Amino acid sequence: MSDNRQINPLLTDRLESLDLKPDTAPTAEQWRAFLDQINEDYDEKNEGMLILDRNFDKMIRHAVDGFFIHDTKGEIVDANQAACEMLGYSYEEVLSLNVADFEADLEPGAIWDDMTVDEVFTVEGTHMTKGGQTYPVETRVGAFMVDGRKVILALCRDVTERKEAELKLRRLNEELEKARDEAIKANHTKSSFLASMSHELRTPLNAIIGYSELLIEEMADVGDDHYAADLERILTAGQHLLSLINNILDLSKVEAGKVEVDVTEFSLHQMLDDIETTAAPLARKNNNQFSIDVTGDVMQMRSDVTKIRQILFNLVGNACKFTTDGEVRLNVHGDHDSNEVQFVVSDTGKGMNDDQLKRVFTAFEQAEASTTRKFGGTGLGLAITKHYCGILNGHISVESTLGEGSTFTVRLPTVLSVEATQNTEAAPV
Repeated sequence: MSDNRQINPLLTDRLESLDLKPDTAPTAEQWRAFLDQINEDYDEKNEGMLILDRNFDKMIRHAVDGFFIHDTKGEIVDANQAACEMLGYSYEEVLSLNVADFEADLEPGAIWDDMTVDEVFTVEGTHMTKGGQTYPVETRVGAFMVDGRKVILALCRDVTERKEAELKLRRLNEELEKARDEAIKANHTKSSFLASMSHELRTPLNAIIGYSELLIEEMADVGDDHYAADLERILTAGQHLLSLINNILDLSKVEAGKVEVDVTEFSLHQMLDDIETTAAPLARKNNNQFSIDVTGDVMQMRSDVTKIRQILFNLVGNACKFTTDGEVRLNVHGDHDSNEVQFVVSDTGKGMNDDQLKRVFTAFEQAEASTTRKFGGTGLGLAITKHYCGILNGHISVESTLGEGSTFTVRLPTVLSVEATQNTEAAPV
């Protein structure tokens, strides 16, 4: 009858090195050689522990991390030089210790008795040196059998530097969060101030614009055009400045949370007629063709007509500004079943590259550094447009090809409930 029991592979290696086979009886000389080799691997200090793999034993003893072998009660059976140096004990002193003598965060026997052979896991703890100092450790723990008894192998790494780095990173994150909160608070205060300055800033500008228009009309009536060019410059500068201030104040109101949504029912076609009346002169200025095409079954909308009008005017105005001798189109499609109206503003203008597309909705930025000098503006129109789309529970997206034009798509609900406006946050700037 053959014996099917598995022989330890380490013993098999020893046998094969001496040209012995498990099923063949050795000679006296072969048996003596086998015993001599085993004796070389026998460590008397370990009270019967047999280290069968000398290479593994050598690697552990020269490891830079602390290495312990202890029983399931925590009594130390063996340790390497690094473990002794970490704790400040001699090798003989370490062999007289229990894990509980230096491990401050572990209850002896709490886990070792329940560990299964070959089970391995990692724990964190605190070791105390002979002199009373403590340091954090990360321990890789495993259980295996030696001479019929279960022992625990623990590989301990001093993680003081890692913990200090983690602490510094945590403190840095806390400081950054504090700085962020303070910046948000300061920005909110600034926005609240600007939002409250609407009347104080707009009133004198409106007076300048009004008096300029009045003087131009009076001089035209009397046929005196001596100062007409200067008055036109004053009027144009005043209107431009008022437009910039209006954008800044609108953005500040959004950031300060002071934007109110006025939900009313209005005619979609009437609103589009207003857009066409306002946008037509802008299109003609750059010799562009402007058209509006409406499809679908939506004739009435219930939303904030003022903000929708501003959204569309910002998009159409930009398209007219960045297009020359081309086409600007506004396609509108409404669907009652989906409760959605889609506004698509497309142009055949200069277009944008990928980097410009990423920044197109960012406040105070325009597609190119030279854009402000060439076309004017502060780069707030699209940022405000995105805010308003969010406030109206809608969405805006853009596609563009450099040199071929851009297409902005706005989707808004046909009927906007008051509850939706209260629960919807504007898109971040």
